[in-house]
Amino acid sequence: RMFGISVLVINVAAFAVALGVLLTPAIEAQLSKALGKMTERQLDLLENHVLVLGFGDLTEPILEELAERGVSFAVITEDERSARLLDEEEVPTLTADPSDVTPLERAHIEAARAVVVATNDDAKDALAILTARQLNPSIRIVAAATQRENVDKLRRAGADHVVSPSTLGGHLLVDSAFGGDGEEVADEIMGEEDEA
Repeated sequence: RMFGISVLVINVAAFAVALGVLLTPAIEAQLSKALGKMTERQLDLLENHVLVLGFGDLTEPILEELAERGVSFAVITEDERSARLLDEEEVPTLTADPSDVTPLERAHIEAARAVVVATNDDAKDALAILTARQLNPSIRIVAAATQRENVDKLRRAGADHVVSPSTLGGHLLVDSAFGGDGEEVADEIMGEEDEA
């Protein structure tokens, strides 16, 4: 009787271990998908890519533009809901604080070609810029300032180029109101900001 019980217990334990070994990769994949986490394999493939730090109103247009240009990119955001939505669209996403060192290192910032920071919070953007600049002093960092008065602050934090969407929009609207060509104004504004 004891032998029969021990055989039964060992078989149940062996079945549980086998089941765990078989199901672990599937469970990890589902958890990664639910939390918007890139797999180690996806992370290892990142090279000459653009890192988009944070999630804001401009993120989706930025990602669309990068995709149209055929540029590889990855998003780091701590917003789990946004990460899940991006993951559903098969956008490489890492759910983490973009101002922390570890996620930027995991996303291979040293091999990235540029960093784009455009959330709705200029203070968080400044922290992300500082961390990115610390980890890769030579990388090009571009940021969008939600508030015009923060343009210089984001530059001082380490951004190479800062765009104020509200200023740009204002110029385009006024120019259009007077019958001008909005694209010419946009080119002029971008030229002025490059010189600054």
